[in-house]
Amino acid sequence: LEEEIRADRVSSESRAWLAQCGLTVEQLARQVEPEYTPARKAHLYHCDHRGLPLALISEDGNTAWSAEYDEWGNQLNEENPHHVYQPYRLPGQQHDEESGLYYNRHRYYDPLQGRYITQDPMGLKGGWNLYQYPLNPLQQIDPMGLLQTWDDARSGACTGGVCGVLSRIIGPSKFDSTADAALDALKETQNRSLCNDMEYSGIVCKDTNGKYFASKAETDNLRKESYPLKRKCPTGTDRVAAYHTHGADSHGDYVDEFFSSSDKNLVRSKDNNLEAFYLATPDGRFEALNNKGEYIFIRNSVPGLSSVCIPYHD
Repeated sequence: LEEEIRADRVSSESRAWLAQCGLTVEQLARQVEPEYTPARKAHLYHCDHRGLPLALISEDGNTAWSAEYDEWGNQLNEENPHHVYQPYRLPGQQHDEESGLYYNRHRYYDPLQGRYITQDPMGLKGGWNLYQYPLNPLQQIDPMGLLQTWDDARSGACTGGVCGVLSRIIGPSKFDSTADAALDALKETQNRSLCNDMEYSGIVCKDTNGKYFASKAETDNLRKESYPLKRKCPTGTDRVAAYHTHGADSHGDYVDEFFSSSDKNLVRSKDNNLEAFYLATPDGRFEALNNKGEYIFIRNSVPGLSSVCIPYHD
């Protein structure tokens, strides 16, 4: 009723009930105290490499709040002269004032021990120790309290539930065809390959929803060769295609702008079970072979050697 009076939207039922009590809305309205609305101020977070908030900076550039932590996110000291409410700790964690624990979405984390106090809801799938914080917080994070879920999402292995939602944020881009997945990876890799004068390769995987995604392009530190089938698809997905670059210049050892005979043998091999093999050439051609070693298409779809080189370090 108080909320209805504040909003000046008192229902006919409430008015009838007040009338039975010998009261009117106007009488009660004079008794309702003004609702307190605190002044809202914007603050900018300053975090360290682990995602731990080090300071809150006000709009006028002053430090409104600051804190220091140990390696495992335990707050060692806090400066909070303005009584700012700041509960966040390591990514995905919120400090609970009553218990001193950090709520980590799926379980509670004790920063003093550097471990969880509730079991891993995935059971032994997350490892033999059901309580450990499985990462070194100086290098990695576990924002969901579910390391395996985080890894599966990042790899593209999962498609449904919380893992599937998370995968759309942190996982690989997915496509309706192997060609689109390979082209996306080759566009991202081509400049690195040309500038480093090195071949890069990877594979295309198929998830349980029939979507395709490419593994990260890697080099075998060989100028004229690469071995895409050394890469692995995440558990629960299938390898269906492969892709590679031809580096910058073979110096006459082979024709850079076409698939080599070894490329054709790789895709033709029934043991490899590939639907297609894709290539990015120094001139910017995007080429594809089917599993019979026949050309599917040749397109000008990737950056060529004339592009400006950006230094890369693998």
